[in-house]
Amino acid sequence: MPRKWIAVATLCAVGASGCATTDGSSGWGSKETWGTVIGAVGGALLGSQIGGGTGRTIAIIAGALAGSALGNWIGSNLDEKDQQALAASTQHALATGQSVDWKSDHSGAAAVITPVSSKTSTQQGNVRRAPVIARVDGLSVLNQPYRAVKSANLRAAPAATADKVGGFREGQTFTALGRTGNDWIAVGRQGVLVGYVHAPLVAPVTQAAADQATDLDSISVAQANGQGFDLDALDPGKAVTEQVALQTTCRTMNYELQTSQGTESKTIDACQSADGAWQLG
Repeated sequence: MPRKWIAVATLCAVGASGCATTDGSSGWGSKETWGTVIGAVGGALLGSQIGGGTGRTIAIIAGALAGSALGNWIGSNLDEKDQQALAASTQHALATGQSVDWKSDHSGAAAVITPVSSKTSTQQGNVRRAPVIARVDGLSVLNQPYRAVKSANLRAAPAATADKVGGFREGQTFTALGRTGNDWIAVGRQGVLVGYVHAPLVAPVTQAAADQATDLDSISVAQANGQGFDLDALDPGKAVTEQVALQTTCRTMNYELQTSQGTESKTIDACQSADGAWQLG
């Protein structure tokens, strides 16, 4: 089962602190290959359902970059491999709010991608949830893979006193759909909200783990029974769909671009949609 996630940012003030490095051979999420390129001036047209970000690919980000202010530079200086690697680094910078150094592994092209400002917005989006799971408005959209850093209970509402609906083993992975205002992570299974886990007990997965399917999406009946999950109650086919208020992020991104033809600087805007994907302007 392919990875079901879109990396997006938590809601905080973002500067240029921190730095991650990727190269042309193994960019963040580079094994995600579903879907078609949607490249147009004004950015990619994306959906509005939390948990519906499956298939939002590095190829889509690459297409959106090609249609942005970077289009001429990308078209004249980067081959397809470099475009995908730059898109992967862009997605990583958007997801983390940190500066990313990118360098091609074969052409000599390079870029420093820096989020220079960030703001939050509220928009309506559809959330699919299991009927036994509490509705929460105001989720900060994540839609990215997480893992349990220690054993952790999954609960029907974002509170330690809520009913337990399952439990994660240390290292088990799942899709984090969003974060509540009181620091609980909304847990997704096959695009459906199936519970909440306390945020200090989980963390984003490593890049290598992000290339694999989440354990919760592919959990067997036997494994589920052993961990207290009632797969019947959490069946995606029984999900309730409703519109709720979601917190998303917009970022201004600065690119310092270097090729054999010289160096230049470009700035573009990127806004997160309700499904966690990014629209590039």
